[in-house]
Amino acid sequence: MKSILLVSFLFLPLVLFSWTSSNQGLNYTMDDLCSLSDSISYNDSLSQYNVECDINILENDTLIINPGQIVEFIMLIQIGNTEFYGIKIYGKIEAIGEEQNPITLGDPEKTYYDGNFWNGIRFYNQNPDEQSILQYCNIIAANDRLGLFGLYCLDSSPIIDHCIFTEMNNGFLTGGGSAIYCAGNSNPLVSYCTFGNIHYSVALWCGGEWIDSYGLGNWAGYTWGYQDTLNYPSPLMYNCNIMPSVGGFFGYTSNFESVLLLGGFLDNCYIGFTATEADTTLGYPIDTIGDGICTTTSTYSEQKFILVDGVVNPRSTPEFTDINDNEINILPTTSEYLILDQNYPNPFNPSTTITFIIVKEITENIELVIFNVKGQKVKHLINEPLPIGQHSITWFGDDDNSESVTSGVYFYKLSVGKEMKVKKAIVVK
Repeated sequence: MKSILLVSFLFLPLVLFSWTSSNQGLNYTMDDLCSLSDSISYNDSLSQYNVECDINILENDTLIINPGQIVEFIMLIQIGNTEFYGIKIYGKIEAIGEEQNPITLGDPEKTYYDGNFWNGIRFYNQNPDEQSILQYCNIIAANDRLGLFGLYCLDSSPIIDHCIFTEMNNGFLTGGGSAIYCAGNSNPLVSYCTFGNIHYSVALWCGGEWIDSYGLGNWAGYTWGYQDTLNYPSPLMYNCNIMPSVGGFFGYTSNFESVLLLGGFLDNCYIGFTATEADTTLGYPIDTIGDGICTTTSTYSEQKFILVDGVVNPRSTPEFTDINDNEINILPTTSEYLILDQNYPNPFNPSTTITFIIVKEITENIELVIFNVKGQKVKHLINEPLPIGQHSITWFGDDDNSESVTSGVYFYKLSVGKEMKVKKAIVVK
């Protein structure tokens, strides 16, 4: 009888816990969650929040994580089973840290295969006008035992800025996971982020919707397919560091494996080749268009990415930077010649005004161009020499064919030569 009871206990179903927001338009801090859920608490001795459940933020609600806070998800372990918890965002998350006071999501003491793993953050069907943002966040060990993703975006385009992705791996050892995975209409903005110590996984993977092919509740199986149409996700990766310690699907260093798969527009990024050398050739042919059609190399062993839509200005060294008065939020850029103001109104319909200042005399043409989130040029507003001083121009939410653009996020880039400034505009119709 004892042995029968033991066998039955081994196969008990794993009991999962979750906390779900009210869907009433409320903002929740981690302190609020401690008072609302018995599975979320603050550990005074470690100065961190311990979470022993999934956190679900519904459509109209916002989760706010403040600078310096540490949020560690505690694994649920039963005999024969381990389950990891994470955050599911149907509404919005604002995890905005500071350069000297970042947010930590995951086990701050973790090293490879040591400490707690967690399921990361899943973004589902987000309203583009309620955009989530992760800024100055250290995202540690955010891959679960099934070898999935740190950040999963389904029809969602969060802002991911000045974040570090590290100490990740998947439980299958080979076969793949990624720090950021994009599916559906997902075009996140990834700027000034660093990816390193990522094992058996890639930095960015764009593909089909992750499906429940193993009967494990939306966490396993995927629809695979190479991307060759405008309908696939294409995140913009600006000024990011892909370090040599990103191991790829099979655990090799990045000089042997691709680390970016099936989409994305890379601008001014570093992709490590060895510990001392960057890969500035990147692919053949190099796709610099950003037209939504992936045309780069499709072999694992030769280049650092497969079918990526748009690769420009590869860097030879990693770049680490903070946000300061000269950097523009979302896509930080600097110039001693140009000052670019935020468009007004923003969001807008039917028109908005863009104002900028030319600080020093310039003989080259000043360009002001509108891009969509896939890196495609939408509208050329200015392409001519201009004098020192303040200038303004109105954009009527149209493209170069004078046709109205759809609602969504757009970027306007003011440039001269290699110097530029970029800001975000939102069209609402």
